[in-house]
This record gives sequence, structure tokens and C-alpha cells, in this order.
Amino acid sequence: MAVEAGSEVDLEIVDMAYGGSGVGRLDGMAVFVPGCLDGERVRVRLEVVHKRYAEAGLLQILTPSPHRHQPSCPLSDRCPGCAYQHVDYPEEVAIKQRQLASLLQRMGGQESVTMDEAVPAPSELGYRNKVVLHNGPEGQLGYYGRDNRTVIDVARCPLAVEAINNDIAAVRADTAYTQSLPPRASVTFRWTETDGVRHWKDGDGAGGPVTEKTPIGEVRLPAGGFAQVNNAVAGKLVEAAVRWIKDQAPEFLVDLYCGAGVFALAAAQAGVPNVLGVEVNGPAIRAAKTNARQLKLAGMKFAEGDAAEFFVQAIQQVDADRTAVIVDPPREGLSPALCEALLKHRPASLLYISCAPDTLARDLKRLTAEAYVLERCQLFDMFPRTAHFETMAILRTRVGSFG
Repeated sequence: MAVEAGSEVDLEIVDMAYGGSGVGRLDGMAVFVPGCLDGERVRVRLEVVHKRYAEAGLLQILTPSPHRHQPSCPLSDRCPGCAYQHVDYPEEVAIKQRQLASLLQRMGGQESVTMDEAVPAPSELGYRNKVVLHNGPEGQLGYYGRDNRTVIDVARCPLAVEAINNDIAAVRADTAYTQSLPPRASVTFRWTETDGVRHWKDGDGAGGPVTEKTPIGEVRLPAGGFAQVNNAVAGKLVEAAVRWIKDQAPEFLVDLYCGAGVFALAAAQAGVPNVLGVEVNGPAIRAAKTNARQLKLAGMKFAEGDAAEFFVQAIQQVDADRTAVIVDPPREGLSPALCEALLKHRPASLLYISCAPDTLARDLKRLTAEAYVLERCQLFDMFPRTAHFETMAILRTRVGSFG
């Protein structure tokens, strides 16, 4: 049959793509369908037909998966934030684990990957400590829809901690405040156990720092800066990093893209005598320095600037064979300059923490082509019900090791 937009067809879902869509096959062409699960038979309408693949909308579940369940959010069919509201949580984690392994093999060139057991979230709902809502043209306050323009009105988000949902309700009830919002303005809601909920709109500023509880103690963070949104899983990630640090026992450790310094601080607490954290964001690096003082950690330095530039300066002053590096880059992954510097100077051990498995796979392909061996990977489900997850990858140089 001709594969044409508007056609209605029955498909067998044979795989789950990274991003959450089910994958079927039609005349050899991949068809991506949101809201499906592997093993289901579905009826769909083809919406966009590209040269090598098609996108379709779900019309009917003909044969449901045993892992399908009722979404907990009434907006799940319209809000693009969640990809797995329709699947039981253990299966969601299993899907993400398969996606990670596939990306590392297909994009990362890792023929054999040792995958540790995935770390699930203690709760798949009520975990987000930060939410950003947008002001719509008709008074909506909510998330952007799939077109990235339409604002879906959100009275409460089941992913957010209850204190944030209570504050969202209070803000929505304050008509003077909502009517004062400029068109397409954003309102950020941030919660910590110590400080409670704080909210601010664009241009107002987030106010002073907040205090977050972590496995290494209380740390100060810029309220509007980057922080992991799931405290429970973030804590498990820090604990895993500490185990790796203690196992390596390096003389020097460089934490690149260090933010407010949690991993660097953990390394100093674990006994590493010389630790350097590097971060381009000024408020974050100032918070890192404050945290080091408050935790009374010596032998630490923090530098504001480009990760590649400071890494090259640092590694030339120490023994690379006694040096470990932690990288926790944004979704774009490592800069080409930093990849090149790592390959040139070859610190003995590398811990790569990533929120984007596609750019992680890209970087691992380059790093393992000539200098490093990927020892193992572990998935941390930092973002239940969404398409996203965190990954920890452990690499070592092909030649040389800690003594």
C-alpha cells in the first residue's frame, strides 16, 4: 500500500524509541507512535510521512500490553512532558535500560557494554523540586504543548512535590498576580526541605540561595541555578560517585562542569587530597566556595571559566596517572576542545555523568576509539514518567592505572 499522510493502518509495535514513542513497521518504513508499548497491536493515523520514516497518531489499542495502566494525569494525552504515564513503573525503567544499551551500541560503537542494574526512583510521582510554568494568551498558566507555542493550563502537576502544587494553586488564585504577568512570561517554583517553596516570574530574580540536603551534608545552591530535580535519586548518584572515588583513591581529582561543587566536595570528604572544581556559572562557583568553607574541607580549589581551558592548565601540573576526572556536562555533551584535551592528556580514570544518552554515546565513541575503555554504565531514573534519565559511565585509560 502507499504510505500516505492521512491513511489509517494497523501496526504491531516492535520497539520503544528513545523519546518514548512506540515503533512499528509499514512497508519497511519505521512508524513512530506516541502512547504505545512494545508488543501492542494498534490502529494509527499517519500524520507526517518523511523519506525514511513516518509519524503517526494513536487511534485505538487493539491488543494492549500487560504493562499498560491508567495514566495518573488527566493531561497525559496532551502534555508532552510525560512519555510513560500509560506504563507501570518497573516496565518504564526496563524500557529506558534497553534504550540506553541500544544507543551505546548503535551510536557509541560499544559492541559489549557492562550494564549495572538500573537505579529506579523511590517514587515515580511527587518528586520534582522545580517546576516552570508559562503564561498563555488566554490566561492559562501551564506547560507548552507539543507545538512549543500552545500553553496547556496546569492546575497541578503529579510529578511535582505537593508543596509546589499547593503554591501553584495559591498563585492561580491570585488574579492580580496572574494578570500582571507579561505575555509568554514564565513563573518558576522551587522547593527545598529547608526553605519550603519560593516562586518568581521572569525578571524578578530568584532571591538568595537555597539550602539542599545531600549525602555530604547541607549545601547552598543558587535558587535559579541548575540543580537535580529529584533529590532522592540525586542522592543515590552522589553515593555511587563516592564509591567510585574511594575505589580509585586518586591523588588529584578534577570536577568539570561542577555547578555548586557537590561531586568535588564529596571527593574531598572521601579523602582525595587535591580537588579542583571548574564551572562557567559565576553564582554556582561562588556557592561552591561557600560550601567548601561551611563543610570545612581543605585542599580544594574552585575556578570560574571554561572546562577545557582549566583542565589543560591543571593536568599539566600533576601526574595524569594519579588523576581522576568527573564530567557532568549539559545536554550538549562535552565540548570538542575538552574531548581533545582528555584524549591528549589521558587522566587515568574518568567518570562521565550524563542527562542525554545520545550525546553521551557520541562522546564515548570518540573517547574509546583511541584512549579509553568503557568499564560499565548505570542508569539512574532521575525523571520518572518522562523520556529522560541520568547515566553514569566509568572509563579508564587503555594503558596505566592507579597503583
